[in-house]
Amino acid sequence: MVSSYRCVPLKFIYCVVILLFMTTSNLVAAPPEVSAARIGGDGTKTRFVLEISGSPAFRTFSLANPNRIVIDLDEVSWDIGPGGAVGKGLIKNYRYGLYTPGTSRIVLDLNSPVKIANSFVIKGKGGKPDRLVFDFEKTTQTIFTKGISSPVARAQAVNSARTPATTPSRGKKVIVIDPGHGGHDPGNLGGIKVNGISEKNVTMSASRNIKRILEASGRYKVILTRDRDIFLQLRERSLVAHRNNADLFISIHADAFRSPNVRGATIYTLTGKASDREAELLAARENKADVIAGVDLGDEQDIVQNILIDLVKQETMNLSNRFASELSKELKKAITVRKRSLRSAGFVVLKGIDVPSVLVEMGYLTNSTDARLLMQKETQDKIGRAILEAADNYFAQNFAFN
Repeated sequence: MVSSYRCVPLKFIYCVVILLFMTTSNLVAAPPEVSAARIGGDGTKTRFVLEISGSPAFRTFSLANPNRIVIDLDEVSWDIGPGGAVGKGLIKNYRYGLYTPGTSRIVLDLNSPVKIANSFVIKGKGGKPDRLVFDFEKTTQTIFTKGISSPVARAQAVNSARTPATTPSRGKKVIVIDPGHGGHDPGNLGGIKVNGISEKNVTMSASRNIKRILEASGRYKVILTRDRDIFLQLRERSLVAHRNNADLFISIHADAFRSPNVRGATIYTLTGKASDREAELLAARENKADVIAGVDLGDEQDIVQNILIDLVKQETMNLSNRFASELSKELKKAITVRKRSLRSAGFVVLKGIDVPSVLVEMGYLTNSTDARLLMQKETQDKIGRAILEAADNYFAQNFAFN
């Protein structure tokens, strides 16, 4: 009589072993998870606690103007909300998310200068997560300033080898779609009360749909500046267009306003002087993205000047305005737009561009109707088709399809 175990096919055993190996590998490879964040204390002493599975390595540093504490961790997953929350005591508010592959970041905005009195890990018992603890004490601005980090290494000048904006690439036109914000920069949180979303989620979802619609036409190659929830500095976004010899750059955003009644899309182009006060304030907010994300700008103005060698070419700005005009006409057919749908201001993300470029605010997350609609596929498809029609009209009028 043949033993029963000999009747089991060797191939089956091999598959089971491989499956178990893959499952175990995935479990091992899963990053630690942050399951809670708590703040306690007052304006003199404040404790910030993260509940986390595992004990990732971490480092802290401080930045001034405004005062911030930055905590970098080995990459973790976040199960504590949309990317930001209000603080308490010495901490005004905080944001979190993926900074670079392998590194997650928490940025604490401070109500007062602080020193880190202590940081330690309390091991969890009985299957409970570990607790990563930071104790902050109020200090003077002088003492705080002594501890700020030195500026990051200066960026190298970019040699402008791209095809000039007046002669787009042959074959498929290259369009770079830039989903605004990301990682530990959630953008505005106006949609949280409506559907629990932050701006970075809206822009990522919409950008993927826009990419799908443009590429389905067969006329465009579309590149996303980010394809997941990760942080990108403003100048990195513009360099994606520069390096890929793009024909258009479209930065996708969702706005916020003090009045919940304001709604509708707006299209912005680059200019030295803002078209109005609202555009000026919006640009000021968007231009703080790197500061919000805990980036030490150092000599950033000089860096920007080095990178943007042939930045504000009049022809590029003219082409940007032409595309914006086409897009405004098409968006009006598809979704609600502001009464003055075309505006301009000094957006850093557009300054980094030697490519015709616009910034699109798809609507207002602080308006309940816009916030609800902007995460619906139907609305995103309408925006995508409007961009497709505008791009077709723009290239047909200014350049022949090759």
